[in-house]
Amino acid sequence: MGKAAGSKKRGRGNNGLWTNADHMARDEKRNQKKVDQYERSELLSHGTAKQHETQKLKLHIVKANRHLTLLRDRLKSWDDVTEKKREEEVARKLREEEAAKNAPKKRRRRLGPETWKLRGAARPAWEVYDFDVRYVCPHLKNHEDARERAARSRNLLLVYKGKFGNPDVPGICREYLKTLMQLGLLYKQAKKFKAARSTFLECLDLDGSTEPITCARCHLMRIYMNADRPESAKRLWERLSPKDTDVWIRYSQALVEYTYWKNDEEGSSQALACEALSNAIRANIYCAYYLAFGNKFFDSVMEYAEEIEDATEEEPLEEAIEYCNSEQRTSWEENDGAVEWVQSVILDALQHESTDTDTAKSNSPLQLTKEELDWRGPIQRMEKAAKAFRKQEEELEDKSEIQNVSDDQELDEVDVLMFAGMFQTAMEMVEEKFGLAQKIISP
Repeated sequence: MGKAAGSKKRGRGNNGLWTNADHMARDEKRNQKKVDQYERSELLSHGTAKQHETQKLKLHIVKANRHLTLLRDRLKSWDDVTEKKREEEVARKLREEEAAKNAPKKRRRRLGPETWKLRGAARPAWEVYDFDVRYVCPHLKNHEDARERAARSRNLLLVYKGKFGNPDVPGICREYLKTLMQLGLLYKQAKKFKAARSTFLECLDLDGSTEPITCARCHLMRIYMNADRPESAKRLWERLSPKDTDVWIRYSQALVEYTYWKNDEEGSSQALACEALSNAIRANIYCAYYLAFGNKFFDSVMEYAEEIEDATEEEPLEEAIEYCNSEQRTSWEENDGAVEWVQSVILDALQHESTDTDTAKSNSPLQLTKEELDWRGPIQRMEKAAKAFRKQEEELEDKSEIQNVSDDQELDEVDVLMFAGMFQTAMEMVEEKFGLAQKIISP
């Protein structure tokens, strides 16, 4: 049977031939079909590497939750007497195990009558009948002990709330904080962000906002920024101390304030954005240069940046490298004009001819001086401290005062001098490009 009049051939042009667009559409459809089949087979298959990793992660979460529950129960009903007995019992078991390892093996023999324990009707009267003056009711004794323990017990979660990071708190508080932080990281890795957020918030409440010892605030800020929740991020940095120099907090604040200013949000202004960026640059000068000139200079020089994880405020260079190689830098680049804003204000401040502090502050949009934008002095001091520490370690190794370090521990250590050298190379390229070699003040 022939085709009806006026019917069109599918996938062909006016002349009846396939065009390039038709071929591309067909290839795209075939590739999508292959991807769908692969995803379906992966979903229906058992024992894949991805499923093994997921099961492992779930197991770690269950174990951390179980340990956290035990610690929480002890903290809520903390009794010094009971905990002292617990410590003595643990120490006694350790001594017995150590003695059993060192003692020679005894010949097994049948136990004598002195080890027998009477049961049932053979028990003496004072263990069974209450008319004997030596009889002690176990139920009443347990009740009295429980009442005394309840009178002595304290809820350490309330007593030391906001002080778990202090060195004078009981050791179980630090252990609880460490387990809570570990659980939050596991939730984040499993992409259970709601549970991770509540865990990090609890960790932040217990640790305190003045001088926190955990990085819960950093991971919480990253969750807010990745989820595009600037209002939550703003409440977080307002809750923290303004003296907090963590790069994840200060540069996230600068990005949010810049976005508010460009979108003409209520309560935003250029002054607030410049103030936030000024605080961020004072907190970490390396991150400002890396963020402003990363695409053209730093990316071609910096290597092994993925090896840096969980850098602290005491390691500003590693912290800056970790931040600028994370998803946060993508947020800066996707925000129109944000990176160019940082670059322009840094160049304007550095190219200012006057060295007077007040004049520089009045003309700089960031209220920064050249001394505050100097990177040579801090990096030279950091290199000097790293060389002195390495020399001290070599001397201790020569005197055999420290044990040999395993290869895995050596690989885990970050080579500060290597990253400092790469940063200097990139900055020299920046100075040569923009003519800043004679303008940056050196110590």
